[in-house]
Amino acid sequence: MALRQIAIIVLTLLCCAIPAPAAGEITLRLATGSRTGVYYPMGCGIKRIVEDAYPNIVEVEVVETTGTVENLQLINNGQVDLALVQNDTAYYFSHGQVMYTLPSSKAMAVASLYTELIQILATRKSGIEHIDQLKGRRIRTGSPPQNIANSATIIFALDGWEASDLTDVRCKFSEARQMLLSNQLDAAVVTAGIPTPLLTDTVDGISLQDRVRIIPIGEGLANRLIHRFPYFVYTSIPANTYRHQSDPIRTVGVRAILVARKGFEHRDGDTRRLPPDFVKALTRSIFEKTDLIRTGHGVEGADLSQYDLPLRDGLNGILDHKLRPIIPIHPQARAYYAEKGLLKKTLVDYLPTILWSLACLIILGYVIKYRAAIRRIARRHIHVRLILAFVCLYILGAVAMFFCERYNNRCFESVGESFWSITIYMLSGFEDRYPVTWPGRVLSILIFVLSVFFFGAVAGRFAAAFLKREENMMPKDVKDHIVICNWNERGKRVITELRHPEGRPDADVVVIDNKAVDEKELARMPGANKLYCIHDDPIRHGTLNKARVSAADTVIVLADSQSPDPDAKSAMIILALLSECKRRRPHIVAEVLNSDNSQHLADAGADETICTTDIGIGILAHCALNKQLSAVYKDLLTYSFEGNEIYIIPRERFPDAFVGKTFSECANMLYQNRDDRNPVVLLGVRRDDKVIMNPRRGTAGVPNEELRIEETDALIAIAFTSPDLRSRFASSGEGA
Repeated sequence: MALRQIAIIVLTLLCCAIPAPAAGEITLRLATGSRTGVYYPMGCGIKRIVEDAYPNIVEVEVVETTGTVENLQLINNGQVDLALVQNDTAYYFSHGQVMYTLPSSKAMAVASLYTELIQILATRKSGIEHIDQLKGRRIRTGSPPQNIANSATIIFALDGWEASDLTDVRCKFSEARQMLLSNQLDAAVVTAGIPTPLLTDTVDGISLQDRVRIIPIGEGLANRLIHRFPYFVYTSIPANTYRHQSDPIRTVGVRAILVARKGFEHRDGDTRRLPPDFVKALTRSIFEKTDLIRTGHGVEGADLSQYDLPLRDGLNGILDHKLRPIIPIHPQARAYYAEKGLLKKTLVDYLPTILWSLACLIILGYVIKYRAAIRRIARRHIHVRLILAFVCLYILGAVAMFFCERYNNRCFESVGESFWSITIYMLSGFEDRYPVTWPGRVLSILIFVLSVFFFGAVAGRFAAAFLKREENMMPKDVKDHIVICNWNERGKRVITELRHPEGRPDADVVVIDNKAVDEKELARMPGANKLYCIHDDPIRHGTLNKARVSAADTVIVLADSQSPDPDAKSAMIILALLSECKRRRPHIVAEVLNSDNSQHLADAGADETICTTDIGIGILAHCALNKQLSAVYKDLLTYSFEGNEIYIIPRERFPDAFVGKTFSECANMLYQNRDDRNPVVLLGVRRDDKVIMNPRRGTAGVPNEELRIEETDALIAIAFTSPDLRSRFASSGEGA
């Protein structure tokens, strides 16, 4: 027993005395590309920053490969730990699409490095300048194998192309160069960084950039590509990147990204462990030590000076436009980007939405501010309502179709294209601009049906207006009519009073105005069959001649409230009237807005001027001093069967016995012969152009003498209906 214990102790001491093996460096394998490309020197630069950060701890082995497809296969097989790949192939790898039958989560994104631009090259001999002109041509779309989708075929398919629209040639870059120069190809699609050696290198004294032009990809197609395939990015080839290229060329591209094998930090069967947060530190070093990658890679002949690797693009091509990952992101890299705020939307991301919202709010504000005027105009003019409905239908339909179809239909890839397509819908049907999404189809049918209704309504309105004009045409021999120049809200009241049985209900009334008069509302007024509208400027002599003002009995000039100087316009109309009516002059009554202009209108030729503003203010003042006086004015100024009106009785309607008698004697005679059915009260006398109300002694110019009625006078009286005093006194035997 004692010997056994001694033996155990000796063995233990011997084991402790044997030195442990050295831990050694951890070797990571980084898959890149060929030595003549960009991936290999960039991988060497990443090797440099890792080994400088972890000397004697981590060693990076740069593996030369054929490119992205092989790199992802090595990741999937666990043969490499890191790899440089294109984000489009990584997207297919993660989602099990195109060349991959099953999805895989083994490749996790670490950093987006730079953009590999899709450059569509067309020979200058081919005359191709636009992407549509590529149809039917011989195009190199990518490298072998055949019948596998690539960026070029995806772009053409989304633009509406079919397999028969091109001759698809698959070959390597070097072969494509020779085929372009020998006219065996019309165009080639190259996905590479810029400037790509395929164009810039000179072989046998020939540089391909002198023989080809680069075809741009429009914003509409680019937006549809990015929406359908989120790995695409919209970018441009800067001006003067190549010879004969003085302007930037818009195109799309894919991003070169660094991916890591899932769980590579935990090495199976190896007790060695990478430093904590190794991937986070690697991600930070890539963007903080960019110069070391660009200049310290150590690969002879490789120039990476044009690759900036900015942090702001660290997730470009890894996140879609809604900041959702298109491939898995390594948790440690995600933590680094979260610290830098790249996983959050900034004000710049919301700026377009904010600007559009502000524009809509401003428009809505103006609509609310002027809603009364808009409502008034829309109610007054049916054609305005139709136009507003059409504009709303047109704008809303175009915008709605743009949002429904912009990522799937090139006919709606921009707002301008959408408006043009809606115009085609309304004028000639769908033709070749038919929608492809079911919301777009529903909207297009609604727009088409509503446009038919709209054009039918417009045609009906014009036909109705034409027929109405034919039916209600002003007679060419109209005379002794009343002409109303200009139109405002008070015009309706004027016509209502004229149509009263005590007014001139049978008189023809002609309204002249160059604005749209609501004839529908006028048609509901009494005597509409003798109401005619002339939509023209009343200042024009031709318009006044058309209204036969020289044969009119009275011309009423209303103030044009929409004119900058209504009274000046009224004066011009009066002057035009006098010029037109040289042989026979109608009685001219003018409305004045500013009482100071009354004399000016009288000098222009108005027989009477009425300032409705002053009259209204005077009535207000009188009513304040004499309660209920407003009822008196209303009764006197409004035709009604129950109220009194003021009438002017011309000489032929009062008896000869009144001539030579005093005003009080005539008033007494009327009182003595009072007719209870239509009593008449004498108020005053109109002598020449003067009105003398309730005359007192000395009014006639002779002191202490009463005013006597003369042969040329007219009497002013108040009565229920227009009185005929001559017939009344003749029947009583006192008129002689």
